[in-house]
Amino acid sequence: MNKMLRNCLFSMVLALLVVSVAAAQDNFVKGGVAGVSGLHGQPVLPPAAIFSNCGTNCTSYNTGSGYYVAGTGQSADGPGQTLAMGFSATKATKFTFALSANTNYTGVKGKISAYLLKGSSSTGPTTKLAPLVQNGAIPDYPTIKVVKYTLKKGAPAVTFKKGLTYFLCETEPGGTVVMLWMLSNSDVTSPFWFQDSNSCTAKGLTWLNATGAVDGAAFQIN
Repeated sequence: MNKMLRNCLFSMVLALLVVSVAAAQDNFVKGGVAGVSGLHGQPVLPPAAIFSNCGTNCTSYNTGSGYYVAGTGQSADGPGQTLAMGFSATKATKFTFALSANTNYTGVKGKISAYLLKGSSSTGPTTKLAPLVQNGAIPDYPTIKVVKYTLKKGAPAVTFKKGLTYFLCETEPGGTVVMLWMLSNSDVTSPFWFQDSNSCTAKGLTWLNATGAVDGAAFQIN
């Protein structure tokens, strides 16, 4: 049975909304956030990747639970929820593409707007680094796709500096569209920030920190 839960993090009014779409069973971690059983640990970095919490080419992620990435034109499924997952490079490295596990939850056609952001693990995202382009369509649930996000053709190259924190941010520009960003099976330590202002880059955004409280969203940076 499909089930949506609202989990208030750190006694804040704003809640991180997650949907559990597993049909066979509903398993929830403490606090009411849909999750998976097992040990949490540092993501294992696959060859050639800058960061991954979903295995090589992002082939290992939670197929039963995902966070809403939703437009503001609907009231039920986390309207305006925007997510940002943090990462850093061990050496100066040029960005080539990002991967994340996504599905179209309600079937209303649309695209995710994704960005690379600058920031820090302690204060969250701060400024836009580069907009990204979604490659291919996101399928309707129950089909989940590992979606590739790249720089726009002809855009300036992006090089991550060693040790600095960057973020992959996903938001939904279509007012009535509801996408899901599926959960990682292993990552509860990476910087994870969210808000419901329906933008990755608008001025004056107030980001809330979910790091360490819930599973991160599944993604890879190359």
